[in-house]
Amino acid sequence: MDEYELAKLLERYKQGNCTEDERLLIESLHLHAYPDEPAAEDPAAKRRVWQLLRKELPSGNIGTQRIQWFAATASLLLIATIASLYRSESKNTPVPQLVDIAAGGNKAMLKLADGQTVNLDSSQHGVMILSDRLLYRDSTLAGNIHDDYETREDVYNEIVTPRGGTYQVVLADGTRVWLNADSRLKFPQRFGQKREVTLVGEAYFEVTKSQNRPFVVKTVGQEIVVLGTSFNVAAYADEPSEQTTLVEGEIVVATAQSTRQLTPGDQAVVRGNGIAVGQVDTSPFVAWKSGFIAFNEETLERIMRDISRWYDVDIHFEEVDNQLRFGGTVSRYANVSEVLRRLELTGQVHFKIEERGIVVTP
Repeated sequence: MDEYELAKLLERYKQGNCTEDERLLIESLHLHAYPDEPAAEDPAAKRRVWQLLRKELPSGNIGTQRIQWFAATASLLLIATIASLYRSESKNTPVPQLVDIAAGGNKAMLKLADGQTVNLDSSQHGVMILSDRLLYRDSTLAGNIHDDYETREDVYNEIVTPRGGTYQVVLADGTRVWLNADSRLKFPQRFGQKREVTLVGEAYFEVTKSQNRPFVVKTVGQEIVVLGTSFNVAAYADEPSEQTTLVEGEIVVATAQSTRQLTPGDQAVVRGNGIAVGQVDTSPFVAWKSGFIAFNEETLERIMRDISRWYDVDIHFEEVDNQLRFGGTVSRYANVSEVLRRLELTGQVHFKIEERGIVVTP
Protein backbone atom coordinates (compact mmCIF):
# COMPACT_ATOMS: atom_id res chain seq x y z
CA MET A 1 0.00 0.00 0.00
CA ASP A 2 1.47 3.40 -0.99
CA GLU A 3 0.55 6.94 0.06
CA TYR A 4 -2.00 7.32 -2.72
CA GLU A 5 -3.76 4.07 -1.73
CA LEU A 6 -3.84 5.12 1.93
CA ALA A 7 -5.42 8.44 1.01
CA LYS A 8 -8.04 6.64 -1.08
CA LEU A 9 -8.76 4.25 1.78
CA LEU A 10 -9.38 7.15 4.17
CA GLU A 11 -11.62 8.81 1.61
CA ARG A 12 -13.65 5.61 1.09
CA TYR A 13 -14.08 5.35 4.84
CA LYS A 14 -15.36 8.95 5.11
CA GLN A 15 -17.87 8.24 2.32
CA GLY A 16 -18.96 4.92 3.82
CA ASN A 17 -17.74 2.91 0.83
CA CYS A 18 -14.93 0.84 2.37
CA THR A 19 -15.03 -2.89 3.00
CA GLU A 20 -15.66 -4.41 6.43
CA ASP A 21 -11.96 -5.27 6.83
CA GLU A 22 -10.95 -1.71 5.92
CA ARG A 23 -13.52 -0.25 8.31
CA LEU A 24 -12.30 -2.42 11.18
CA LEU A 25 -8.70 -1.42 10.52
CA ILE A 26 -9.41 2.32 10.63
CA GLU A 27 -11.79 2.14 13.60
CA SER A 28 -9.34 0.00 15.58
CA LEU A 29 -6.66 2.67 15.16
CA HIS A 30 -9.06 5.48 15.96
CA LEU A 31 -10.49 3.63 18.97
CA HIS A 32 -7.12 3.24 20.68
CA ALA A 33 -6.16 6.86 20.13
CA TYR A 34 -8.60 9.76 20.39
CA PRO A 35 -11.96 8.48 19.12
CA ASP A 36 -13.82 11.74 19.75
CA GLU A 37 -11.50 13.87 17.59
CA PRO A 38 -11.66 13.94 13.78
CA ALA A 39 -8.58 13.39 11.64
CA ALA A 40 -6.93 16.58 10.45
CA GLU A 41 -7.37 17.73 6.88
CA ASP A 42 -4.06 19.61 6.87
CA PRO A 43 -1.85 18.15 4.07
CA ALA A 44 1.40 18.72 6.00
CA ALA A 45 0.13 16.76 8.97
CA LYS A 46 -1.01 13.94 6.71
CA ARG A 47 2.40 13.78 5.07
CA ARG A 48 4.17 13.51 8.43
CA VAL A 49 1.78 10.77 9.55
CA TRP A 50 2.38 8.93 6.30
CA GLN A 51 6.13 9.05 6.89
CA LEU A 52 5.59 7.27 10.22
CA LEU A 53 3.25 4.68 8.74
CA ARG A 54 4.92 3.86 5.43
CA LYS A 55 7.73 1.87 7.08
CA GLU A 56 5.21 -0.45 8.73
CA LEU A 57 2.52 -0.85 6.08
CA PRO A 58 2.79 -4.08 4.04
CA SER A 59 2.35 -4.33 0.32
CA GLY A 60 -0.52 -6.33 -1.12
CA ASN A 61 -4.19 -6.63 -0.34
CA ILE A 62 -5.28 -4.95 2.89
CA GLY A 63 -8.02 -7.48 3.52
CA THR A 64 -5.66 -10.44 3.67
CA GLN A 65 -2.99 -8.73 5.75
CA ARG A 66 -5.06 -6.61 8.15
CA ILE A 67 -4.49 -8.84 11.16
CA GLN A 68 -0.74 -9.17 10.66
CA TRP A 69 -0.33 -5.46 10.04
CA PHE A 70 -2.39 -4.46 13.05
CA ALA A 71 -0.47 -6.79 15.35
CA ALA A 72 2.81 -5.28 14.15
CA THR A 73 1.88 -1.60 14.23
CA ALA A 74 -1.05 -0.86 16.51
CA SER A 75 0.88 -0.22 19.70
CA LEU A 76 -0.54 2.51 21.88
CA LEU A 77 2.67 4.51 21.60
CA LEU A 78 2.62 4.64 17.80
CA ILE A 79 -1.09 5.41 17.60
CA ALA A 80 -0.86 8.11 20.26
CA THR A 81 2.03 9.70 18.35
CA ILE A 82 0.07 9.69 15.11
CA ALA A 83 -3.00 11.13 16.82
CA SER A 84 -0.95 13.85 18.51
CA LEU A 85 0.49 14.89 15.14
CA TYR A 86 -2.99 15.17 13.71
CA ARG A 87 -4.17 17.24 16.66
CA SER A 88 -1.19 19.54 16.93
CA GLU A 89 -1.08 20.41 13.23
CA SER A 90 -4.77 20.49 12.44
CA LYS A 91 -6.14 23.84 11.20
CA ASN A 92 -9.74 22.75 11.75
CA THR A 93 -12.10 24.58 14.06
CA PRO A 94 -11.71 23.08 17.57
CA VAL A 95 -14.35 20.51 18.48
CA PRO A 96 -16.22 21.25 21.74
CA GLN A 97 -15.29 18.79 24.46
CA LEU A 98 -18.31 16.85 25.67
CA VAL A 99 -18.69 15.16 29.03
CA ASP A 100 -17.04 11.76 28.88
CA ILE A 101 -15.74 9.13 31.29
CA ALA A 102 -12.46 7.28 30.95
CA ALA A 103 -12.22 3.51 31.31
CA GLY A 104 -10.99 1.79 34.44
CA GLY A 105 -7.45 0.54 34.90
CA ASN A 106 -5.01 -1.29 37.15
CA LYS A 107 -6.22 -0.52 40.67
CA ALA A 108 -6.26 -2.78 43.69
CA MET A 109 -5.53 -2.96 47.41
CA LEU A 110 -3.87 -5.91 49.14
CA LYS A 111 -4.83 -6.59 52.75
CA LEU A 112 -2.24 -8.83 54.38
CA ALA A 113 -2.82 -11.18 57.29
CA ASP A 114 -0.33 -9.26 59.43
CA GLY A 115 -2.43 -6.09 59.19
CA GLN A 116 -0.53 -4.36 56.40
CA THR A 117 -2.49 -2.64 53.65
CA VAL A 118 -0.71 -2.21 50.31
CA ASN A 119 -2.16 0.06 47.64
CA LEU A 120 -0.83 -1.68 44.56
CA ASP A 121 0.94 0.35 41.91
CA SER A 122 -1.43 1.32 39.08
CA SER A 123 1.47 1.36 36.60
CA GLN A 124 1.97 -2.37 37.26
CA HIS A 125 -0.20 -5.16 35.88
CA GLY A 126 0.14 -7.73 38.65
CA VAL A 127 1.69 -8.82 41.93
CA MET A 128 3.26 -12.12 43.03
CA ILE A 129 2.73 -13.49 46.55
CA LEU A 130 5.96 -15.09 47.71
CA SER A 131 6.71 -16.65 51.10
CA ASP A 132 8.57 -13.63 52.47
CA ARG A 133 7.75 -10.72 50.15
CA LEU A 134 5.52 -9.27 47.46
CA LEU A 135 6.92 -8.65 44.01
CA TYR A 136 5.39 -6.90 41.04
CA ARG A 137 5.50 -8.79 37.78
CA ASP A 138 8.62 -6.87 36.73
CA SER A 139 10.34 -8.11 39.96
CA THR A 140 10.30 -4.77 41.79
CA LEU A 141 9.45 -4.98 45.49
CA ALA A 142 5.85 -4.29 46.50
CA GLY A 143 6.17 -5.18 50.20
CA ASN A 144 7.42 -7.66 52.79
CA ILE A 145 5.66 -10.46 54.65
CA HIS A 146 5.96 -10.49 58.44
CA ASP A 147 8.17 -13.35 59.67
CA ASP A 148 5.38 -14.83 61.81
CA TYR A 149 3.16 -15.36 58.76
CA GLU A 150 5.60 -16.70 56.17
CA THR A 151 4.79 -20.40 56.56
CA ARG A 152 1.34 -20.38 58.14
CA GLU A 153 -1.60 -21.94 56.33
CA ASP A 154 -4.26 -20.57 58.68
CA VAL A 155 -3.81 -16.87 57.90
CA TYR A 156 -5.43 -15.21 54.91
CA ASN A 157 -4.65 -12.28 52.66
CA GLU A 158 -7.20 -10.47 50.52
CA ILE A 159 -6.84 -8.56 47.26
CA VAL A 160 -9.63 -6.10 46.46
CA THR A 161 -10.36 -4.24 43.21
CA PRO A 162 -12.68 -1.20 43.37
CA ARG A 163 -15.25 -0.21 40.77
CA GLY A 164 -13.17 0.80 37.78
CA GLY A 165 -10.27 -1.43 38.82
CA THR A 166 -8.63 -4.66 37.67
CA TYR A 167 -5.46 -6.51 38.70
CA GLN A 168 -3.57 -9.78 38.39
CA VAL A 169 -2.23 -11.80 41.28
CA VAL A 170 0.05 -14.84 41.26
CA LEU A 171 -0.64 -16.97 44.33
CA ALA A 172 1.90 -18.92 46.38
CA ASP A 173 1.42 -22.10 44.29
CA GLY A 174 1.89 -20.27 40.97
CA THR A 175 -1.81 -20.05 40.15
CA ARG A 176 -2.59 -16.89 38.20
CA VAL A 177 -5.77 -14.92 38.85
CA TRP A 178 -7.14 -11.94 36.93
CA LEU A 179 -9.61 -9.93 39.04
CA ASN A 180 -12.31 -7.90 37.33
CA ALA A 181 -13.75 -4.66 38.71
CA ASP A 182 -15.47 -4.55 42.12
CA SER A 183 -14.14 -7.96 43.18
CA ARG A 184 -12.28 -9.52 46.08
CA LEU A 185 -10.26 -12.70 46.48
CA LYS A 186 -9.33 -14.16 49.86
CA PHE A 187 -6.45 -16.63 49.90
CA PRO A 188 -3.95 -18.16 52.38
CA GLN A 189 -0.39 -16.93 52.63
CA ARG A 190 0.72 -20.53 52.16
CA PHE A 191 -1.27 -23.39 50.67
CA GLY A 192 -1.48 -26.71 52.49
CA GLN A 193 -2.87 -30.00 51.25
CA LYS A 194 -6.04 -28.27 50.10
CA ARG A 195 -5.69 -25.07 48.09
CA GLU A 196 -8.76 -22.99 48.86
CA VAL A 197 -9.73 -19.41 47.97
CA THR A 198 -12.92 -17.36 48.31
CA LEU A 199 -14.24 -15.07 45.57
CA VAL A 200 -16.79 -12.29 45.48
CA GLY A 201 -17.14 -10.69 42.04
CA GLU A 202 -15.47 -11.95 38.87
CA ALA A 203 -12.12 -13.60 38.21
CA TYR A 204 -10.34 -15.67 35.59
CA PHE A 205 -8.17 -18.50 36.95
CA GLU A 206 -5.22 -20.35 35.45
CA VAL A 207 -4.64 -23.00 38.11
CA THR A 208 -1.25 -24.64 38.54
CA LYS A 209 -1.62 -28.41 38.29
CA SER A 210 -1.09 -30.48 41.44
CA GLN A 211 -2.48 -34.00 41.23
CA ASN A 212 -2.72 -34.51 44.98
CA ARG A 213 -3.82 -31.02 45.97
CA PRO A 214 -7.15 -29.88 44.51
CA PHE A 215 -7.75 -26.16 44.04
CA VAL A 216 -11.10 -24.96 45.40
CA VAL A 217 -12.89 -21.69 44.62
CA LYS A 218 -15.72 -20.84 47.00
CA THR A 219 -18.42 -18.27 46.25
CA VAL A 220 -21.70 -17.52 47.97
CA GLY A 221 -23.57 -20.02 45.79
CA GLN A 222 -21.11 -22.71 44.76
CA GLU A 223 -17.87 -24.56 45.28
CA ILE A 224 -15.61 -25.23 42.29
CA VAL A 225 -13.02 -28.00 42.51
CA VAL A 226 -10.14 -28.26 40.00
CA LEU A 227 -6.76 -29.92 39.62
CA GLY A 228 -5.32 -27.68 36.91
CA THR A 229 -7.32 -25.74 34.38
CA SER A 230 -8.48 -22.33 33.06
CA PHE A 231 -11.93 -20.96 33.81
CA ASN A 232 -13.91 -17.80 34.52
CA VAL A 233 -16.19 -17.26 37.51
CA ALA A 234 -18.72 -14.41 37.67
CA ALA A 235 -20.27 -14.26 41.13
CA TYR A 236 -21.41 -10.72 41.79
CA ALA A 237 -23.84 -10.16 44.64
CA ASP A 238 -26.13 -7.99 42.49
CA GLU A 239 -26.54 -10.58 39.72
CA PRO A 240 -29.42 -13.11 39.76
CA SER A 241 -27.08 -16.04 39.07
CA GLU A 242 -23.45 -17.14 39.17
CA GLN A 243 -21.69 -18.27 35.98
CA THR A 244 -18.69 -20.57 35.74
CA THR A 245 -17.27 -20.89 32.23
CA LEU A 246 -14.67 -23.58 31.54
CA VAL A 247 -12.04 -22.79 28.90
CA GLU A 248 -9.62 -25.66 29.41
CA GLY A 249 -9.38 -28.80 31.59
CA GLU A 250 -12.08 -30.21 33.87
CA ILE A 251 -13.83 -28.86 36.95
CA VAL A 252 -16.59 -29.92 39.30
CA VAL A 253 -19.23 -27.38 40.33
CA ALA A 254 -21.20 -28.14 43.48
CA THR A 255 -24.00 -26.56 45.48
CA ALA A 256 -25.70 -27.80 48.64
CA GLN A 257 -28.01 -30.01 46.57
CA SER A 258 -26.31 -30.66 43.24
CA THR A 259 -22.96 -31.52 41.65
CA ARG A 260 -21.98 -31.25 37.98
CA GLN A 261 -18.76 -31.96 36.10
CA LEU A 262 -17.78 -29.58 33.29
CA THR A 263 -15.70 -30.12 30.18
CA PRO A 264 -14.21 -27.36 27.96
CA GLY A 265 -16.87 -25.09 26.49
CA ASP A 266 -19.35 -25.83 29.29
CA GLN A 267 -20.90 -23.09 31.36
CA ALA A 268 -22.60 -23.74 34.71
CA VAL A 269 -25.28 -21.27 35.77
CA VAL A 270 -26.12 -21.46 39.46
CA ARG A 271 -29.41 -20.11 40.77
CA GLY A 272 -30.19 -20.99 44.35
CA ASN A 273 -29.07 -24.59 44.76
CA GLY A 274 -29.74 -25.53 41.14
CA ILE A 275 -27.10 -25.90 38.42
CA ALA A 276 -27.85 -25.62 34.69
CA VAL A 277 -25.01 -26.66 32.36
CA GLY A 278 -24.77 -25.90 28.65
CA GLN A 279 -22.22 -25.46 25.87
CA VAL A 280 -21.27 -21.85 25.03
CA ASP A 281 -18.78 -19.88 22.98
CA THR A 282 -16.41 -19.06 25.83
CA SER A 283 -14.75 -16.04 24.17
CA PRO A 284 -17.35 -13.38 25.14
CA PHE A 285 -17.24 -14.49 28.77
CA VAL A 286 -13.46 -14.11 29.06
CA ALA A 287 -13.05 -11.13 26.69
CA TRP A 288 -12.66 -8.70 29.59
CA LYS A 289 -9.36 -10.39 30.53
CA SER A 290 -7.95 -9.54 27.09
CA GLY A 291 -9.14 -5.92 27.08
CA PHE A 292 -12.55 -6.14 25.43
CA ILE A 293 -16.17 -5.65 26.39
CA ALA A 294 -18.24 -8.32 24.65
CA PHE A 295 -22.03 -8.32 24.53
CA ASN A 296 -23.24 -11.84 23.82
CA GLU A 297 -26.93 -11.08 23.29
CA GLU A 298 -27.04 -9.89 26.89
CA THR A 299 -29.91 -7.85 28.30
CA LEU A 300 -29.50 -4.08 28.50
CA GLU A 301 -29.86 -4.36 32.27
CA ARG A 302 -26.90 -6.77 32.53
CA ILE A 303 -24.76 -4.76 30.09
CA MET A 304 -25.29 -1.56 32.04
CA ARG A 305 -24.33 -3.27 35.30
CA ASP A 306 -21.03 -4.28 33.68
CA ILE A 307 -20.52 -0.73 32.40
CA SER A 308 -21.34 0.64 35.84
CA ARG A 309 -18.63 -1.46 37.48
CA TRP A 310 -15.90 -0.83 34.91
CA TYR A 311 -16.47 2.91 34.43
CA ASP A 312 -17.55 3.51 38.05
CA VAL A 313 -20.78 5.22 37.09
CA ASP A 314 -24.38 5.16 38.28
CA ILE A 315 -27.05 4.01 35.81
CA HIS A 316 -30.57 5.47 35.54
CA PHE A 317 -33.22 3.94 33.26
CA GLU A 318 -35.98 6.23 31.97
CA GLU A 319 -38.95 4.48 30.34
CA VAL A 320 -36.76 2.05 28.43
CA ASP A 321 -37.07 -1.72 28.15
CA ASN A 322 -34.07 -2.99 30.11
CA GLN A 323 -34.60 -6.51 28.74
CA LEU A 324 -33.58 -5.51 25.20
CA ARG A 325 -30.68 -7.68 24.04
CA PHE A 326 -27.50 -6.61 22.29
CA GLY A 327 -24.41 -8.23 20.78
CA GLY A 328 -21.03 -6.82 19.83
CA THR A 329 -17.46 -6.15 20.95
CA VAL A 330 -15.59 -2.94 21.78
CA SER A 331 -12.26 -2.09 23.40
CA ARG A 332 -12.45 -2.11 27.19
CA TYR A 333 -10.11 0.88 27.26
CA ALA A 334 -12.27 3.17 25.14
CA ASN A 335 -14.06 6.04 26.83
CA VAL A 336 -17.59 5.21 27.87
CA SER A 337 -19.02 7.34 25.03
CA GLU A 338 -17.58 4.91 22.47
CA VAL A 339 -19.19 1.91 24.18
CA LEU A 340 -22.52 3.70 24.37
CA ARG A 341 -22.24 4.80 20.74
CA ARG A 342 -22.03 1.17 19.63
CA LEU A 343 -25.27 0.43 21.48
CA GLU A 344 -26.98 3.52 20.06
CA LEU A 345 -26.23 2.39 16.51
CA THR A 346 -29.02 -0.16 16.91
CA GLY A 347 -31.54 2.67 17.16
CA GLN A 348 -33.20 1.00 20.14
CA VAL A 349 -31.63 2.99 22.96
CA HIS A 350 -29.98 6.34 23.70
CA PHE A 351 -27.75 7.67 26.46
CA LYS A 352 -26.88 10.88 28.20
CA ILE A 353 -23.70 11.20 30.29
CA GLU A 354 -24.08 13.34 33.41
CA GLU A 355 -21.10 13.71 35.78
CA ARG A 356 -20.58 10.14 37.06
CA GLY A 357 -23.92 8.89 35.80
CA ILE A 358 -25.53 7.61 32.62
CA VAL A 359 -29.22 8.13 31.77
CA VAL A 360 -30.70 5.44 29.51
CA THR A 361 -33.68 6.38 27.33
CA PRO A 362 -35.59 4.84 24.39
